[in-house]
Amino acid sequence: MIRKSLKILSTVSFLLFYVKGWTQTTASVGVSISLPSVALLDIEPNNSAISLSLTAPTEGGNQLTATTTNNSKWLNFTSAVSTGTTRRIGVQMSGSLPNGVNLKLTTANYAGSGAGNRGSAVSIVYLSGSQQTIVNNIGGGYTGTGSNNGYNLTYSLEISNYALLRSQSATVTLVYTLIDN
Repeated sequence: MIRKSLKILSTVSFLLFYVKGWTQTTASVGVSISLPSVALLDIEPNNSAISLSLTAPTEGGNQLTATTTNNSKWLNFTSAVSTGTTRRIGVQMSGSLPNGVNLKLTTANYAGSGAGNRGSAVSIVYLSGSQQTIVNNIGGGYTGTGSNNGYNLTYSLEISNYALLRSQSATVTLVYTLIDN
C-alpha cells in the first residue's frame, strides 16, 4: 500500500512538475498613441523685406533691365498628415505690381538636413492674386530650420510690356500657405 501510494505520489508530482514547467502566464496593457496633424510653415531669415528694382540704361535707346534678383529667403516646414493625404505650399500676392512688370518666383529643389516626404518644387511661377502651388506632394516630413534648409526662393522682376511702364514704386505682400491637397 505504501508502495502504491508512493507510486501515485511520484506520478502526481511528475504531472504537476510537467504541467508547471509548460504552463505560461501572460499579462497585457493597452497603449494609446496619438499623433496630431501638424502643418507648420516658416520663411527664413525673417528679418527683412525683399527689395527689387529695374535699372535705368546709361545710354538713350537702350532698354531698362531687370538685373536685381534676391535668393536670400528659404521656405521651411514641418508636416504630419493622415494616411493617404498629401499637402502643398501655395503662394498668393496681395497688392498690385506696377503696370508692365511681372514678379517671378523660382523655387529650387529641396536642400538641407530634414527627413521624410518633403514634396517637390514647381520651378517657376509668376505671382498674382491667385494662389499658385510652388511645392507639391508633401507627406510626413520636415525640412530643417533656417537658411540653407528647405526650398530656396529666388525673386526677380521681368518687364512684360514696355508700353505700360511708368515711373512708380509699389509694395506687395506674398502669402504662403501649407494646405492639404
